[in-house]
Amino acid sequence: MSEEAWKLYYHSLERLQGSYGRAEFVRLVLEEAGVSYKMVHDNIAQLFKGGEWQGYPAFAPPLIQRGDFSLSQTGVICKFLGKKYGLYPTTEEDEWHADQLNTTVHDYIAEGRLSFHGKEWASSYLEQVEETKPYQEYFIKERMPKFLQHFEKALTANNGGKGFLVGNSVTYVDLALLHVLRATEAQFPAEWGALTSVPLLKAYQQRLQQRPRLQEYFNSDRWRPFSGNSMM
Repeated sequence: MSEEAWKLYYHSLERLQGSYGRAEFVRLVLEEAGVSYKMVHDNIAQLFKGGEWQGYPAFAPPLIQRGDFSLSQTGVICKFLGKKYGLYPTTEEDEWHADQLNTTVHDYIAEGRLSFHGKEWASSYLEQVEETKPYQEYFIKERMPKFLQHFEKALTANNGGKGFLVGNSVTYVDLALLHVLRATEAQFPAEWGALTSVPLLKAYQQRLQQRPRLQEYFNSDRWRPFSGNSMM
């Protein structure tokens, strides 16, 4: 008997202007694991802001559910799914290093997103383009290189940067980093192309996105391109 598909709750594509936002972190883990899932976009505002959600209390989506079990918080979901489906470190030391790196990955994309929303974090970038320019300039000049060079250093610390972030096989944190690298390339193509200090990181991105299941996903109509205005 096949396993019941996971439900993945997240905002509608219309609200997100086409992209999948933070749910994409979760989707990459499920896609690489070859696990069935179904997106749920209906009544998200009522569920999470209107108090209609009946499962374990959750602050906001993304949220996964199967049967009576549900779980929210992007990084926690990815760690849970990684452990469940074999995308998880095999030693205690690597487990904690992956946790450390995953937190930094989510710090990075949070800062990147805010650089598109310098005036009002919940409003569209298109409503605050001029006000946001100083924040984007600062992020591009100061924060983006700092984070990316840190990831380069972390990658180099494991097998000389020729494999994965921790251990000898892909884990959930590799998939998280892959997503933010692809987001960086999509949102800041000129700056990404000009960045010469992270050669191993760029090669790592190419290796990961060519993994068979991920490559099939990125070439399918299940994948949504980046919106171009939110780092998501």
